[in-house]
Amino acid sequence: MEKDGKLFDYIFHPDSVAIIGASPDDPANLAQMSTKIRDRLFLVNPKYTEVRGQKCYPSILQVESEIYYALLQVSAPVVPQVLQECIQKGVKVAQIFTAGFSETGLPERIELEKKLQQMTQGKIRIIGPNCLGIYCPRSGLTIIPEAPQEEGQVAVVAQSGSVAESFSYFAHTRNLKFSKVVSYGNALDLDASDFLEYLADDPDTRMIAFYIEGTRHAARLKAALAKATRQKPVIALKGGMTEEGMRAAASHTASMTGTPHIWKSLFQQTGALQVESFDEMVNTVMAFDSSPLPSGKAVSIITNSGGFSVIQTDLCLKVGIEVPAFTQQTVEMLSRWIPLAGTSIANPLDAWPIYYKLSSSGNLADIIQTVASDRNIHSLVFHFDQFRYLRRALGQGVGAHMKVLIDLMVEGCRHAREREKKPVVISISLDPYLEDEEDRNYNLMIKRAFTAKGFPVYANLEAAIRTLSLLYKFGHRRKQE
Repeated sequence: MEKDGKLFDYIFHPDSVAIIGASPDDPANLAQMSTKIRDRLFLVNPKYTEVRGQKCYPSILQVESEIYYALLQVSAPVVPQVLQECIQKGVKVAQIFTAGFSETGLPERIELEKKLQQMTQGKIRIIGPNCLGIYCPRSGLTIIPEAPQEEGQVAVVAQSGSVAESFSYFAHTRNLKFSKVVSYGNALDLDASDFLEYLADDPDTRMIAFYIEGTRHAARLKAALAKATRQKPVIALKGGMTEEGMRAAASHTASMTGTPHIWKSLFQQTGALQVESFDEMVNTVMAFDSSPLPSGKAVSIITNSGGFSVIQTDLCLKVGIEVPAFTQQTVEMLSRWIPLAGTSIANPLDAWPIYYKLSSSGNLADIIQTVASDRNIHSLVFHFDQFRYLRRALGQGVGAHMKVLIDLMVEGCRHAREREKKPVVISISLDPYLEDEEDRNYNLMIKRAFTAKGFPVYANLEAAIRTLSLLYKFGHRRKQE
């Protein structure tokens, strides 16, 4: 099979799809049958004549239509036979969901995977085995029923199906929308490099989240990463950065892992932004998806807690960003509205009395806008952990007060982002141990108000600050290119 210039059209936008091994209660079937791909979907399984009202064929060879993309979910020993039928049918791409190949470490399963490679080379392209495959909202291909079908600009390339699935599942709560998501598993044929090279030039993709456990083609991966990072942000997470983690990666996707030093050097040399955890990866994607890049490393923290802001100032310096003093003009303007007693008219700004003030002048929106206009400040962290204090002071009136206050918060932050062109990240206390339902509900109300306007919201200040540092690093590198 010669290299087809339409390969990625077959992968992401196939004119027809077959699920081989379809069954009535399989999540993959239900997912595909719930999207627009269902009109181009053919089900194959000799055990059924129909699945949930749709015709089911005993073999792909008996499907009348041409098939471009086949999803295989049959047992590992049966895969060679099914692939042979796919080749005979003229299928362009087969995605093998099935696990139980080289990742098991068993000699006979390693040989089985080698057999697949030999029999398919030059005849059909393979995604997998041991993977969830493709999620592309534009075409309707998906991996789980809960994945949103709205199109976005974030792409995910993940060796692990769980990472790809988690991105898809948590998209609703994190306000993320995707262009394309790929789970490629053992990479018998197509691997990370193929997808990174394609996504680097993909006009529908603004940024790439990349999870990898290992590779057999280090030089090509380096070139693909370098190409991608020249054109858009790539947030990279390497699974298996300890001896135990490397062993787990080898048993998960049969990957050649390499040492932590090698991977760190690879990401630094190619310009990929390395993160240390899945949560940090998602946090970073949220910010890059919705924020302008900061013009410098200076951040202002607006908070209601002097003590915690001191702690987070130390963190800022550790991660490479600064918390400079305001200009004298900014201090004078803030002093007109913020009382001196019990506050700190400095950066970080501890201005807790303003949360009680809803007047048309000198309110929280004015405070945020004033800080955002300071020429010494390049980005903002807005931290809210005030509800319990407001409830004690305002009693039954806290609900009406909060509705107005939330509008003021969002108004001020939108001014900073849209008029001053400065990134704003939000930190709201969403403590999983919190059992005060009223407190929790109001914090969620604030979170929803900000996410509805496209702001990244984090459950703690540390996550917000680490994310800002990566925004700065990427912007700084772009300036130097």
